Amino acid sequence: MSEGRPPAHVRTIRVEAVEDGGDALLVSGTLIDERPRGGEQWFGVEGPRVIHQMEIALRVRHADLVIVEVRGGMEAHPYRICPEAVAPLQTLVGLSVARGFTRAVNERLGRQRGCAHLTALIHAIAPVVKQAAGVTFQAPDARDDTEEALWFIDTCHSWRADGPLHQLVRARDRQGLRDISAYRRPDAEEDGRA
Repeated sequence: MSEGRPPAHVRTIRVEAVEDGGDALLVSGTLIDERPRGGEQWFGVEGPRVIHQMEIALRVRHADLVIVEVRGGMEAHPYRICPEAVAPLQTLVGLSVARGFTRAVNERLGRQRGCAHLTALIHAIAPVVKQAAGVTFQAPDARDDTEEALWFIDTCHSWRADGPLHQLVRARDRQGLRDISAYRRPDAEEDGRA
């Protein structure tokens, strides 16, 4: 894509979730902004390669996906006052990571109330909470067609309400889901198995 030229700016976001105490998830994320060509002159000083490095960890209760603890930090930032934007992260405690979460985050941390980089990181963390909760806390005998299990309906084109995937799940058509899955055994196409 860059045709051999180093990019002017690279943003990397990494999010991971682990089970925390059997009834919660600890979801942590890091946002790093780099200038691979080197930082521009900043008040007569050569700017650093890493201009933002920010971390957030959320402890989320499984039962209702409510945030019960928030920790944040800034390893790299352009101004000494930037870390003042970490304290407002505490306004997320008590908030459920469910429908309306993005709007609620923007209301609490948007514009002058927070940091655009920390807010972008929180927005990236939210879907990971739901995906991790689904695989971590799903009971082996749970039905996968309940409203609670189908939280992801209307989160993307593939999972739109009444789209092909939703219809197959509602019909409990395992073979139909298998047939349109991108994950296949290498020999499945040849012998008709999927």
